[in-house]
Amino acid sequence: NAEYGKKVSNTIAELKRAKNDTLYYIRVPHKAWKKEESSGERKYVSVVVRGCSIVESHLTHSLEIHMDNTGYVTGLSLHNEIEDCTGRSTSASSFNTAASLHFPGVGASPDVHSFIQLKEKEEKKKAAESQDKRSFLAKYWMYILPVFLLFI
Repeated sequence: NAEYGKKVSNTIAELKRAKNDTLYYIRVPHKAWKKEESSGERKYVSVVVRGCSIVESHLTHSLEIHMDNTGYVTGLSLHNEIEDCTGRSTSASSFNTAASLHFPGVGASPDVHSFIQLKEKEEKKKAAESQDKRSFLAKYWMYILPVFLLFI
């Protein structure tokens, strides 16, 4: 709409007049909200860059929106080609923004069932090893020998 275009034109004009220490601030709502929600309840995720780097990259930059699995915005990244500001101007009259969404990758989940089976096998093996299968004399010879020697 016309109002939005006017805001963008004003922003570009302000950036072109800005000094090297002026910051360019972008914010995105943390979540989508309904029209009936008040603006005081809204939370935003922000990114801040030097305005001169946007101007010197000819208003071209890429915006990465990082989201979690539930669809909430968790972070923003703004990248452009210019790192150091030299004071150059631009003839560009509109932003050239490439936006991309990034969701977390699903990692490998643990194989709980086989782990439980392995632990059960180990417990059975320990229980079998702990059972003493020696005869009565083999187990208690140290107690029987002194008694036997006393009787002799």
